Amino acid sequence: MNLEHYLTEHHQGTRRQIVRLLRQERVTVNDAVVVTGHTAVTATDRICVDGLAVTGRQPQYLVFNRPLGFQDDLTPTTPRSLGGLLNEFDRQWQLTALADLPKEATGLVLASDDTHFLTDLQRIGWASQLTAQLTGPVAPDLSALKAAVTWQALTVTPDAVHQTTTIVGTTKGVAAAVIALSQLPGLIGPVTRTGVGPLTLPGDLPVGTYRGLFAPEIDALVAPLDATTPAPK
Repeated sequence: MNLEHYLTEHHQGTRRQIVRLLRQERVTVNDAVVVTGHTAVTATDRICVDGLAVTGRQPQYLVFNRPLGFQDDLTPTTPRSLGGLLNEFDRQWQLTALADLPKEATGLVLASDDTHFLTDLQRIGWASQLTAQLTGPVAPDLSALKAAVTWQALTVTPDAVHQTTTIVGTTKGVAAAVIALSQLPGLIGPVTRTGVGPLTLPGDLPVGTYRGLFAPEIDALVAPLDATTPAPK
């Protein structure tokens, strides 16, 4: 079988991830770097990714709906942390969170044991979508909010039926935005991150729970690298 098929069968990522692994020269066959997925391999070959045999490497990609005040620490024994939310199976992985959401906010947090994936996301620098809900169906004065943060988008939606106003903003300045939104009068509950780049917080993911990312979600998150990763020589 060819190398790309072998890596796919051994759950080393999506097809696009595997192509990227090869292009980044992270795959070796019998200690030699291989960048071509069509390379023929056999069961006796020693195939590694990042120096780890593929049989012992099962990369995990998770999305959390983090509760208010929780730390992004993935150590299971740390109180009020993401690690405390993990089930027994997922506690075996050496997971790290992309810790870019202040503790004063809730919502979407990404975690993985694939450090290259997390580094890639930091390089891409996706903007976050933040949502805040206020009492009253009247649009508030947002001059201070606009002055404190550079927004890519900012919408205000009054709701006369529920007597609330929802503010949704997209920005790369997450920490400053959380502070500015939290200071708005009439805030109901905490500020929530409802999206990161192309990924939206799943509507069926309750606060305090998590799930694995689906292959299309992983590919969408790292898609900008497809245009910048050098092709094999």
